[in-house]
Amino acid sequence: GFVSVMKVPTQVICYSNKWLHHENNTKPLVIVLPGNPGSIEFYDEFMYEIYRNHKGKLNVWGISHAGHVNSPAPLEVPDAEANPDVYLCDGQIQHKLTFIEQHVPQGTPLILIGHSIGCYMVLKMLKRNPNLNVTKAILLFPAIEHLMNGTKAPLISALITVLKPVTVATITTLRYLPQYILGFIVRLYLLVIMSCTTPRRDALRASLNYFKPECLRAVFAFTRDIIENVKERDSDTMLQHQEKLILYYGTNDHWCPIEYYKDVRKMLPDADVRLCSRGFRHAFVLDKGAEMGCMVSDWLAPVLRR
Repeated sequence: GFVSVMKVPTQVICYSNKWLHHENNTKPLVIVLPGNPGSIEFYDEFMYEIYRNHKGKLNVWGISHAGHVNSPAPLEVPDAEANPDVYLCDGQIQHKLTFIEQHVPQGTPLILIGHSIGCYMVLKMLKRNPNLNVTKAILLFPAIEHLMNGTKAPLISALITVLKPVTVATITTLRYLPQYILGFIVRLYLLVIMSCTTPRRDALRASLNYFKPECLRAVFAFTRDIIENVKERDSDTMLQHQEKLILYYGTNDHWCPIEYYKDVRKMLPDADVRLCSRGFRHAFVLDKGAEMGCMVSDWLAPVLRR
């Protein structure tokens, strides 16, 4: 469903007894923050597995990034270029804090799960609002430093700056094609560019948002901002909250190489810093969302027994 957060229609997925209803402020609530692009539909299987494995013990909610999902009529996504404060990274962080303030009972034990740039947001939320009752913060494939050094950054930067008019015009023109052809184009892209042979249905559905010009412009504005401005990792916040952190790094990640994993392990001796041994890709939601959800469920078991 959709709710208005900072005047932007925002897609939220809730696994709980009622949509956007958290029974009391003693039951833990998992909140999932997506990567980029930030449709929470990519994470549907991942979220469901966490909820299924701990049904009754916690609720699981996920929130899309502002502007990254096409909203149903009569709702409209505000234009990215006219609303830069909402769609840039700083605004997206405030967007998540505002959502929590609007919909989560005060004092609720929160388990924040970030993926990719969502991890950066989690750390900034811990810093901005120390009153949040965060009991655990799980950072999956954490894109929290020097994004400009990522192996794909130069190509992506070109597509969203110099080539932006051509990129937007080409992709959004395709939206007039029949749905089954768009689905084929998405599958072809995931196969050729992402080497993903078996994309999950929710990943395909989420990808269709980005044939919409307003969603694409919001993603481009956000992408340019994070590539240019996410530089030094927030070591102070990580040290302050290290007993709450689980960081999970990939072995072949174009945004966070193994060197970052080694650095963080040295810096955070009391944190739980792990290196993937299962070959999951950075964009695990494309084909391994359920498997990752099961693994994270195991990590949460001791947290829920406390």
